[in-house]
Amino acid sequence: MDLRAAGRRLLRGMLALVFFGLGCEVLVDGKLGQVLCTEEGAVGPPSCPDGALCRNATCIDMELAGRALGAPCTAHDHCGALDFCFESGLLDGAGGADGAAGAGGAGSAGGAAGVCARPCCSSSDCDPGLDAVCWIPPEGGIGLCRLGRAVGRPEVGTLLSGADCSSNGDCRSGMCRDGACLDSCCSDTNCAMTGQVCRLTSDLVSDGPAWACLPGTSGQLEYFAECSLNSDCSSGMCAEIEGIRRCTVPCCGSDMCPVALLEEGAYQVGCTEIEAGDQVRVRACAKLLSEDSVRPVGVPCTEDDECRGGMCVRKGRGTMKFCSDVCCGDASCGDMSRFGCRPPVMGPSWPLRCEPK
Repeated sequence: MDLRAAGRRLLRGMLALVFFGLGCEVLVDGKLGQVLCTEEGAVGPPSCPDGALCRNATCIDMELAGRALGAPCTAHDHCGALDFCFESGLLDGAGGADGAAGAGGAGSAGGAAGVCARPCCSSSDCDPGLDAVCWIPPEGGIGLCRLGRAVGRPEVGTLLSGADCSSNGDCRSGMCRDGACLDSCCSDTNCAMTGQVCRLTSDLVSDGPAWACLPGTSGQLEYFAECSLNSDCSSGMCAEIEGIRRCTVPCCGSDMCPVALLEEGAYQVGCTEIEAGDQVRVRACAKLLSEDSVRPVGVPCTEDDECRGGMCVRKGRGTMKFCSDVCCGDASCGDMSRFGCRPPVMGPSWPLRCEPK
């Protein structure tokens, strides 16, 4: 009797293993939804299935990943799930189109020829197989993934910002300065692995002011303290906000901006683009909003001040207005199945905002 029971248990166990194996195969094939991963930029097992790339914590089919950067397009849906179509002609004078990776300009919604592009905070956000790096446009704004050789960085390695290096080719960004790798950033999170902070710099990772990972400064003043000079602030950024110069910090979206506790009360703070010198703009927490500005991206609205990002916009004539925000990628836009980080025509620095897909 015991032998028969043991046999039945063994049979059930074997069937379970077969079923489990089939289940894994289904997951690997992506038929049950997204496959999550943790090693950004890893290709294939063990992080992802064969032929897949780990990008933004999700395994993406390499065929999509390969055409995402630099592929010709006339609409956003011609590009990969996390990418968008940028009008490449607006890069004239700034390196031009890359051919295999890169982008630039305002949205190509009108049918103009463009290339598939992706926003980035650091070069780790770009496809390593293409030697793509995070490039900051001369006018400032958010970074864009471009081929290293198209932006004067022909040699690209694997070391992150802050790591010791002997040549540009050692670094993931293609930039080695004073024996250490250098890269752009959107917040201290991009720099935390090497103990650095995201600071405002000039002529270091771009042709003008831009955020980059560097060791901490001598500046002692923290977020929203009154200041006179950039060097007063631990972030390296002293900006005029509602007529008063205050220390501020970089951001991707408004959710990254802490509440400001001022003498007259508490304020939500929005992420916005501000001038940092020579008509170059950077993204920072610098827009005072009402304490009641709490509605997230995608929620219906009537006024800007209802929204966490301070933006109540309409997509097309006759459509309902909804809350939007600036962004560094789809992850900044809430429900990624409905909203993506896209380039509406809003100015020369090509600011991206959350738009319906």
